[in-house]
Amino acid sequence: MTDPSLLRETVILFGAALAVAWLFCVFRLPTVIGFLAAGAMIGPHGLGLIPQEAVGPFADVGLVLLLFIVGLELSFETLLRPGARLILAGLIQVTVLAAMVAVAGTTQADVAWLVAFLIGVALANSSTAIILKHLSDRGQTDSPAGAACTGLTLMHDMASMLVMLALPVAAATASVNWQQMAWRGGAAVAALVAATVALRYTLPAVLRSLQNYGGREMLALFAVVMACGGAWLAGVGGWSWALGSFLAGLLLSEADARHQLVAEILPFRDAFNALFFMSLGMLVDARFVGAHGPLIALAVVATLVVKSAVTAGSMRLCGWPLRLAIHVGLGLATVSEFGFVVAREATRLGLISEGLLTALIAYSVGTMLIGALLVPVAEPIAHFIGTRLERGGAPGPSRASDELPGHVVIVGYGLNGQNLARVLRATGIEHRVIEINPKLIRQARDAGERVVVGDAARVSILDRAEILRARALVVTINDPNATRRIIAQARAARPDLYILARTRYVSELDALYRLGANQVIPEEFETSIEIFAHVLKEFGIPDNVIDAQITMIRAGRYGMLRGRPVTRSATTEFMHLFEAMATQTFLVTSDSPVAGASIRGIDLRATTGVTIIAVVRHGNPTTNPSPDFVLEPGDVLVIVGTHKQLDAARVRLAPPIVPTTDAPPL
Repeated sequence: MTDPSLLRETVILFGAALAVAWLFCVFRLPTVIGFLAAGAMIGPHGLGLIPQEAVGPFADVGLVLLLFIVGLELSFETLLRPGARLILAGLIQVTVLAAMVAVAGTTQADVAWLVAFLIGVALANSSTAIILKHLSDRGQTDSPAGAACTGLTLMHDMASMLVMLALPVAAATASVNWQQMAWRGGAAVAALVAATVALRYTLPAVLRSLQNYGGREMLALFAVVMACGGAWLAGVGGWSWALGSFLAGLLLSEADARHQLVAEILPFRDAFNALFFMSLGMLVDARFVGAHGPLIALAVVATLVVKSAVTAGSMRLCGWPLRLAIHVGLGLATVSEFGFVVAREATRLGLISEGLLTALIAYSVGTMLIGALLVPVAEPIAHFIGTRLERGGAPGPSRASDELPGHVVIVGYGLNGQNLARVLRATGIEHRVIEINPKLIRQARDAGERVVVGDAARVSILDRAEILRARALVVTINDPNATRRIIAQARAARPDLYILARTRYVSELDALYRLGANQVIPEEFETSIEIFAHVLKEFGIPDNVIDAQITMIRAGRYGMLRGRPVTRSATTEFMHLFEAMATQTFLVTSDSPVAGASIRGIDLRATTGVTIIAVVRHGNPTTNPSPDFVLEPGDVLVIVGTHKQLDAARVRLAPPIVPTTDAPPL
C-alpha cells in the first residue's frame, strides 16, 4: 500500500495555514505572522507533526513557486521604473546596511568580508510578500508611499539576484586562483545570459502556439513547467533554484500572454505564500531560540530600528519628505525572504556554517514577525513622528499676498492634477500645486507650475500655498489616509473653503464628507455614470434629462448607485424627468409603410400620441406640415412626444420585419 505520509503532511500543513489565515483575518492581523507561528508550532521543533526530512522539500517547492510569481509580476520595463532619486536612495540604503552587516559578520561570526557583505545586501532587503500584500489589500499600491516601497522592493529583488550570482564566485576564491575564478564565473554568467536571451526570443512563439491550439489549461501547465524547469536548469548549472525560477518568471513577464498567465497563476499565490512561510517557520529551531532568546530579540529590535532609520535617512537625503521617508522606512523594516535564500545558498557552498544558518533563520523570522506588525501602523507612526520633528522648524503663517486672490490649490500632480492644471492655465485661473514626489515636482516645474514642495497634511504647507486666500482646494492624490488629514486640516483652517476630493473607493465617501469635503468624486461611480449616460442616449433620452438625472445622483451623494433607499420625492422627480416630452428625428425609407402616405393617412397622433412638428426634405424644413402633406422616401420627420409614445411611433414608422426564407421547415 502507498505510504500516506506525504498526503497526511500536506493536509496538516495547509489545514494549519487555513486555520491561522481565518483566525488572523478575523482579528485583522497580517496572515504572514500566523503562517510563521503555525509553521514553528507544527514543525519538527514544535509538535513534530511535520518530520525534519519533509521540511526541506516543502520549503524548496514553496520558494520556487513564490519567486516564479515575483518574477512574473515584474518586467524589464518595471525594473527601470524607479526614478533616479529613488534608485540613489536604494543604493545608499543597501550599501550602508550591507557594510554594517559586513563589519558585524567579520568581527563577531568569523565570516569572510566579501561573504558577509553579500549576506548583508540580502539582509538589507525587505520582504516583498509582506509589504506588497499589505499595500494591495489596502488599495495603496499607487499611493506615494506605496510607489516608493514598490520601487525599493524591486531594487531589492534585483540586488538579491546579483548576490545569488556572486556567491559561487565568492566560494571559488578559496580553492582556485583569480584567473580560474574569473574564467569559471565569466563562463557561468555568459551561459546564463545566453540562455536568457535565447528564451526571451523563443518563448513568445511557444506561447502563441499554445494559445492557438491549446487554451487556459495549456497556459497554466506551461507556467508550472517553466517555474520548475527554470529551477532545475539553474541547479544543473550550479546556480540556486530560486534564481532559476525567478528568471523564468521574469522572462515570461515580457510575453504578450503575460496577463493571462498572471490570471491563471495568481489565484494560487496565497497558497504559495502560505507554503513558503509555513516552511520557514518550521525551520526555526526552538531549542536554539530558547538558548539565545535575549540575543536574538536584541538583534531583531536593533535591526528594525536601524534599518528603519537608515532607509528613512537615505530617502530624506535624496529629497523625499520626512513623513513619507519615515513611512517607507517602517514599512521596509523586515528582512526579506531572500535573506533566507542567500543564507541557505551560502551554507550549501560552504561559505557559512550550519550554526550560523540556524541563527540567521531565527533572526529573519523574528524580524518578519515584529516587522509585519509595524507595516499596518507605519503611516500613523510616521505622521506622529514627522509632525513632532518638523514642528520646531516649521515656519509660521505667511502673510497673505495679493498675487493669488481666489486661486485653486491642487494637491497632487498625477494625471488628474496635471489635467486640472492644464485647464486652469488655459482659462487663466491662478493655481498652485502641492506635491511631495520629486519626479512629479520636476514635471510640474517644467510645465511652468508654481509648486509648493511638502506634505499637504501639514498646516504649514497649506499655508505656503495661500490656503487662507484660496477659492478652492482639489485633492487628487491616491492616498486615503492622507486625503482625510488634508481635508480635516483645510476645513479647520478655512470653514468657507470649497473642497473637492477624488477617491478610488466608495467606502471613503461618507468619511470624507464628514471631514468637510463639499464634493467627493469616486472613480467607480463616475465610470458608472458615464456608462448609463451613453445607454440613455442610445434610447433617445434628451441630453438635458440625462444631465438632470446625473445632477440628482451626485447631489444625493450617489445614494441611488450605492443601493440606498431612494426617497419618494427623488423617485417622483426621476419619473417626471423620464416621462418628459422629448424630440426625435426619423428617416423615412423606401420600404417604410408610411412612404407615399399623407400625414392624415398615417394618423400618427391618434395611433401613437406623437406629433409631427416638421418634415425636412432635401435639406429644406417644412414646419407644421398640413394633414395632406405626402411623405416620400428620404424625408426626415421631426416628432415630439413622451418616451413611450416615441417608442410606439418608431414601431409604426419602421419597415415590417420580413422572415428569412432559408429557415428550416417545421
